[in-house]
Amino acid sequence: MAEPVEVRLRPSFQGSGQALGVVTLVVCSALFVVGGLYDPSSVGGVLFITLGLIGVIGFGGVLVVVVGHLLGRRPLLVLDDEGVSVPAKWPLPRSRDRRLPWADVASVCAWSQGVPTGKGLAHQLAFLPREGSAESRHSSGAEMLMIKVQGLPGVPVLRWSVRTLPGWTVKPDDVFKAVKARTDAPFEDRRVGLPRKRRVVRKAPPAA
Repeated sequence: MAEPVEVRLRPSFQGSGQALGVVTLVVCSALFVVGGLYDPSSVGGVLFITLGLIGVIGFGGVLVVVVGHLLGRRPLLVLDDEGVSVPAKWPLPRSRDRRLPWADVASVCAWSQGVPTGKGLAHQLAFLPREGSAESRHSSGAEMLMIKVQGLPGVPVLRWSVRTLPGWTVKPDDVFKAVKARTDAPFEDRRVGLPRKRRVVRKAPPAA
């Protein structure tokens, strides 16, 4: 029995910067409330207090989710001998995890979304459920994925296409190897825009 492969996202300045940005919005909303309390009976005071409270509650909720996601360190993707799992994002309970048994995986495809020469290019890993399986019923909104995986067996389901991020704790190629080791389903790598590997050609030593 192989060890499960758990893919997480490394802490980054981007994630910390997002949390700091939300903190700034919460503070600004709180200042609105403070400003409105100077004259709470006026129209302007009521408006400031109302907008401030809405901001504190709304951005405060976002802050809780962002911080919980950073500190909770839940995996983004789990591969084990039973199948594929996409854990629910915090604060949702783990009972909301999505699960796809290997027996229900018809094929797997690594694909790219965006212009190959553009900055918005994103690589994804799609698990295509078998026709007739429970997960094959969630096919709405997968028109783009349908084009990318054309010719492969299975049903394109958008929620079973996981974006491969640069901050993954497990390299995408190692994830692909783990997938191939756990299922006999066809696997195709259709990613585009990847840097080419340099080939080192060594000259044969001159004959004596």
